[in-house]
Order: sequence, then structure tokens, then C-alpha cells
Amino acid sequence: MLIGIDKSGTTDLFSRITKHPEIKGNTGNQEKETKWWSWLRYGFWLRQNTKRRRQTFYEYISYFDSLAAHIRSTVNDQGYHNMITGDGTPMDMWDYRGWPQIPQNLNKSDPEILTPHLIRHINPDMKFIIILRNPIDRLYSDYFFLKRGVPTSAAFDVAVNSSIQILNECNRVKSFRRCLYDANHIHKWVEKARINVGFYSVYLLEWFKVFPRDQFLILRTEDYTKDMFNHMSKLFKFLKAGELNMKQMNDLRILSKNRKHVTKVKQKVAPMSHVTRKKLLKLYTPFNKDLSAMLNDSRFLWKDI
Repeated sequence: MLIGIDKSGTTDLFSRITKHPEIKGNTGNQEKETKWWSWLRYGFWLRQNTKRRRQTFYEYISYFDSLAAHIRSTVNDQGYHNMITGDGTPMDMWDYRGWPQIPQNLNKSDPEILTPHLIRHINPDMKFIIILRNPIDRLYSDYFFLKRGVPTSAAFDVAVNSSIQILNECNRVKSFRRCLYDANHIHKWVEKARINVGFYSVYLLEWFKVFPRDQFLILRTEDYTKDMFNHMSKLFKFLKAGELNMKQMNDLRILSKNRKHVTKVKQKVAPMSHVTRKKLLKLYTPFNKDLSAMLNDSRFLWKDI
């Protein structure tokens, strides 16, 4: 599963992964996102005023029906096949607002069971890929992706101030974790600026509590875009897919320079103001430090960006 994170290159990465002959996507959005674990099993969508019918688990696995048919055609006499599939929903890493609907959480003030626990119940050997971008740049891209028209950098600063205020007011009466997982606050941030998505260490800790570290491959967007061949080679090795050399990857267009799903609106506006960036640096630095310590990797401080 490619579980995160929004506006960090997940669509581009998933499209390259599924160009490998042994890896196929699903029939969800862009042949990538089922949106089931975080949204559709609860009847959620991005915005509060947009409801969806709750989907059953059987509807979830139907996203992989075409792959199942392909697998049946490739199984050898020993019953073996080498096909791999996955789900590339970037909200799965962090959007837990449906937690009150999980039976084990009924009447709880804080969640005990979250998406990682549910996935472990279905497949304890699942492998997870996460691609993370500097949370400040991620937020700027996310803001312009979600807004209609062509917003300005000044409007972004106003939205950031409002979002920080929402978080601070909640944190006065609730735990930080509880604030991040609260449906009402998540909906408010969607309409302002989704600062909540950038607290990577908080979400990753939930996954590390449930799955061993060796079931995760965690990349930085900034490194992936500069050295695609080595990152894709590392990723295919992690998935135990067949090794591909550079010529093979080029022939399969895995290394194509055309990037998928780049936020075009942001290209029309001015860079983020220094004042806003400084504000966000103060907000995210403690969590980047936690993330760097968790991964034992100083690159996730993003001091080189």
C-alpha cells in the first residue's frame, strides 16, 4: 500500500510503480485510490457537505477483480504467480476521522483502534510505501490544489493563521492527537489550509505501533525526483518484484520525465511569503525532529531545502 502523503508525489509514484510488468493497480480513482479505508467505509468524502454511501468490504475487494482475473491466467502448475497489486490512497496514513464508528472505539474519548489495526487484521504482512515532502511546501501545494480559482499567497497566509488558531483552540481542551483526528476540525482545515496533514511523526507513530519497521519504505519527495532510477530500484526490491535495469525502466517509461498530477494552479502564483514560511517552520520543526529521530535519518529535518 502506498499510504501517503497528499501532494507529495503519490500519483506520480504509483503510476511508475504499476508500469512494472509484475505490478498492477486497481479500478479506483486514477487506477490508484480506492479511498475505502479512510473515507468510503464510513461514508465520508473530502468535504463535510459531500456524503457518500458507505461501501462494504466486499465492495472494496471488488476494486481488485480485474487483477484477480489476470492472476488466474498467470498461475503456474504449482499454483504460483508473481503478480503484485496495491492501493494508493494517500489519506490512509493520516485521516482517522471515522474512528468513532469503529465498534471497539464506542464510548471512548480517544481512539484505541485505527486504520493500521484494521489493515493488520486483514493482512499482517502488508508492505507500506510512504513518500513525504517538506511539510511547508506540501501545504502550499495542497492549498492551491483544493481551492477554486487562483488564490494568492496573501490569502494563503490568512488561511494558515486561521488553521493554526483552530488547532490552538482545540489543543487547550483536548490532546493534540485528539484534535488531529477530530472530524469537525478536519473539515474546517479543508476549507482553510490543511496544516494537520503535515504532522507526519504523529501519524507514523500509529503505524509503527502496529507494524514492524521493516514493512515500511519511506522516501522523500525531494530525493525521489532527483534520482528516480535508484529510488525505483530500491522500491521494486522492497516489493520483491523482478529487478529492472535502466534500459528496461526507460523502455517501460518508468523513468519518463512527464510527471503525473502536478498542481498547475500553484505555478501561476507568487512564492510563499517569508513571513508565512517562518511561521510554518516554527509549527513543523518539532515534529520534523520527532520524525527524524523515529527514522534515524536527518534528511527528514528538511534542512537542505
